[in-house]
Amino acid sequence: MTSNQAATSGSNFRAHYRVLIVGAGLVGLLLAIDLKRAGYQVAVVDKDTELKEIGAGIILPPNACRALQQAGVLAKVQSCAVAPQKWISHSYQNGTILGQMELDPYVRERYDMPFLVIHRSDLRRILFEEATARGVIVQFDTTVEMHRADFKNGLVYANLSDSGCGNSVHGDESAKRTAFAADLVVAADGQQSETRAFLSGRPNSPAPTGKMVNRILMDIGRMRELGLEDLIDPPSIHVWLGPGSLAVGYLLKNVFNFVLTCSSENEASVFLGPRPVDEEELLAVFKDWDPRIRLLVENGHGYLKWLLLENGHNEVGSWVHAAEGDKLIVALTGDAAHAIGPYIGSGAALGFESAMVLGQLLEHAGSKSEIPKRLKVYESLRRPRTELVGGVTRKMGAEWMMYDSPQQAKRDETFLQENPPLQGYPNALQDPFFQTWLYSFDGRKEADEAWRIYHREHEA
Repeated sequence: MTSNQAATSGSNFRAHYRVLIVGAGLVGLLLAIDLKRAGYQVAVVDKDTELKEIGAGIILPPNACRALQQAGVLAKVQSCAVAPQKWISHSYQNGTILGQMELDPYVRERYDMPFLVIHRSDLRRILFEEATARGVIVQFDTTVEMHRADFKNGLVYANLSDSGCGNSVHGDESAKRTAFAADLVVAADGQQSETRAFLSGRPNSPAPTGKMVNRILMDIGRMRELGLEDLIDPPSIHVWLGPGSLAVGYLLKNVFNFVLTCSSENEASVFLGPRPVDEEELLAVFKDWDPRIRLLVENGHGYLKWLLLENGHNEVGSWVHAAEGDKLIVALTGDAAHAIGPYIGSGAALGFESAMVLGQLLEHAGSKSEIPKRLKVYESLRRPRTELVGGVTRKMGAEWMMYDSPQQAKRDETFLQENPPLQGYPNALQDPFFQTWLYSFDGRKEADEAWRIYHREHEA
């Protein structure tokens, strides 16, 4: 077969190959764009009733922006985003600057990609509009039940709300259930993914990490009234390192996004999703911190809190389920596969990387029988990297939230005296080796090389 015939054969196979993505979040929508562009039939389902985003800011380092460029949406994202000039680490007591990392234009020039911050709702809207413009079907109010899936016949069952409708094979109006015909299900439905629970054989058991995230917003005009211009001009990411807690703030397009991480020991029970914040409790936790933090807490709006959770004992052996003889394959991506903490701003970036890798691998699949092999390569490429970044994130969270101690004093001394930063610097993002490894990742090149090696070792 000639290369042109192979390409045509691959294109024909993809045009009839049905991919169902569970989760219309950032990663699910980005993957839908990539797979639709590659010629697959793509549908996305989400249990939410509509497109909405409760969170506020999100960090997009160069490795995330590279995936957005590949999807054709980076220019639109940049028009709604802010490019911070520095990442500034402060002492919690008086705001003394401990260390600074150059961002824009340094990062853009070094990695040929920007470093951005954007409101999550803006980013999700851009991805949703791009996906639907390309012909991706997105259906809300739909809860997939993987435990009912018919793997032999390639059917995935879901519950619909009263408004549920869609591109389904058949439905039971009385029970509000429907079935989707699919060759591949990709779960991008977050850390508490029901698909992940199905693959692990155990129900989700969200376990508290002992930390809670509180989000506060402040209008730009109000910040100027309060004399907080130094936090927004020039735009930078400000991080206060404190005992058992962490504060992060940065300017979005029209608002200052402020996030406080602290102990969750006063929470009586585990809860999922956002809840209102007790302002007085928050002020009590941060009463001895930089006075600017008190001003932000007292004068903000949009107060919400989330528990930081982990999957507990719900570990999954493999991200991919592809049994011989089955018509249906299942794979995990994004937080459903590799959720990490928020401390170095890499959670979304890792999800975008995975979408980019998966999209690139499947774009060049030559036949249906090749899909399981390419999914195997996807997991082998992504799992070690995401685990390493997760480990660094946990380490930075612990290091940045040290209690006052000789060890904390030594950390601050290293911040102040080690210039330029060396390997092992207290901010891993300034570690020249780690930063280069993290931000230079190109999912297309990595996927192509990983497949080349796999093919050479297994197909030669």
